[in-house]
Amino acid sequence: MWRYATLLKQKSDDPAVGHEHIPGTSARLQGVEVSINSLGMRGPEVDLATLGKNRVVIIGDSVAMGWGVPEEDTLRGQLADRLGPNAEVMTTGVGNMNMSQIVAHWLHYSPKIDPQTVVMLATARAPIIQKSDHTGWLVRHSQLYALIVSFIEMAASNSTGEQELVASYRAVWTEGPGIAAMDAAMDRLKLDQERRGYRVVVLLVPEPHSFDPYRFDFINQVMAAKAKERDWIFIDPVPVMKSDPAEKYWVASNDVHANAKAFEIFTDLLLPELTIPKD
Repeated sequence: MWRYATLLKQKSDDPAVGHEHIPGTSARLQGVEVSINSLGMRGPEVDLATLGKNRVVIIGDSVAMGWGVPEEDTLRGQLADRLGPNAEVMTTGVGNMNMSQIVAHWLHYSPKIDPQTVVMLATARAPIIQKSDHTGWLVRHSQLYALIVSFIEMAASNSTGEQELVASYRAVWTEGPGIAAMDAAMDRLKLDQERRGYRVVVLLVPEPHSFDPYRFDFINQVMAAKAKERDWIFIDPVPVMKSDPAEKYWVASNDVHANAKAFEIFTDLLLPELTIPKD
């Protein structure tokens, strides 16, 4: 995680983005080869010259990037394989971004990509405001810094730790500057959508710590309502996933990022929405 921040990421010229991938870099991280193409996206080089391709862009954070998962097993990789050669699937996902950063980052790509569909891969961390203390840019934007609180609370197996986690998320998703900033970012995405004519599909990644029971339905309800307000398609994987232990979908025993199995479910749910041509 620390090596990801040092080897593959750099400070963005846009303060609203904060940090971004370094184009043309690669590193082996958590046993997985991660390659950043010339556009600053994880994955192979992108063909933007061929007319008539179904261009699909996944926007999001480290889950959209596919942290800890081999390229072919990421959501981008699985969608590209299933959609076939007439589709160009790419991801602008960068680790440790909230919704404001995710949208600001995408808006730099939007004019040159002209996608048919933008898939917003939203997580429970979407409205969390990045800290701006004196720990330094590198620490603030490393995966370790982003996830350390979640790892500590995941390790706390008692009910008090779980209750505190639920309460903290409920507070963030109910009111305050974080949810307001997320709303404003989604409005900017809506304006760009109307200007450029692509479709938006929102898939909410389940909060990954426990599915038995799943105590974060309030997050799903909030995001579903916000997608509906903007006439976006909303996909909730929880009904499919919660029959199995949450750990089945972790990339490692101490890392709650989505694994290949989770991405397979996301792919199955997204495919019907990605074969509709642009109006």
